[in-house]
Amino acid sequence: MFKKSLAIPYALFMAIFVLLPLVLVLVFAFIDASDGSFDMITNFKELAKEQALGKVIGNSLIAGLSTSALCLLIGYPIAYYLTKTEFNKKGVMIGLFLAPMWVNFLLRMMATKAVFNVIGFKMGMGAVIFGLTYEFLPYMIMPLYNTLLKIDKCYIEGASDLGATPIRAFWKITVPLSMPGIVSGLTMVMIPSITTFAVTEIMSNGKMMLLGDFIYSLKADSLNMAAAISFILLIFMCASMIISNKYSNDSGSKGGGLW
Repeated sequence: MFKKSLAIPYALFMAIFVLLPLVLVLVFAFIDASDGSFDMITNFKELAKEQALGKVIGNSLIAGLSTSALCLLIGYPIAYYLTKTEFNKKGVMIGLFLAPMWVNFLLRMMATKAVFNVIGFKMGMGAVIFGLTYEFLPYMIMPLYNTLLKIDKCYIEGASDLGATPIRAFWKITVPLSMPGIVSGLTMVMIPSITTFAVTEIMSNGKMMLLGDFIYSLKADSLNMAAAISFILLIFMCASMIISNKYSNDSGSKGGGLW
């Protein structure tokens, strides 16, 4: 009984700061701001009329997909190298990749912008993608590292004994078994990338908008429309989690797993 009571503060915290905001998003998304009545489609119709929404979605997809691809291309070799038994500096390397997370990300973005200004790098989509990659790379490395670490090395040794080259064994065994980590990393990078707003504001000098910026711009004029687009993103996030969990469950007995 005492152990259960220790969970009460955590349950209250989750209810107030996680569950309640989600409920408010759902409520505002389906309430007509003009008369306060319940309406399933009014806010979504008004959202579809926003001329800037198409460009914002396009920018968000470009930034999100590019950031996810770069994080995967950079993060996978790093995570793979860290799992090698002959590498004895894992703790130091992991610490180096996690150390930037100890500094407020706004300070890191402002410092990156200052460096770009010094070297004359143009602020725009390229700078935004760089900032997002810099920000979310650890979120790709860690799930990949944990998944690769759990892969039984006997599979690789067996493939080698059967005549597979290291490259063939990597593509036929390591990559498929690491899919839970890849999917988890992509989910953890993609969703925050398309919904961020501070990074975009800093790294593009306010010239670009992603979905996070769009929601922020709507909150003052139409909280209901902001809630509507947040509801759509919530559905997308839930779908991503379902896919991620599916890969985790399918590969859990094969040496995988998200964490």
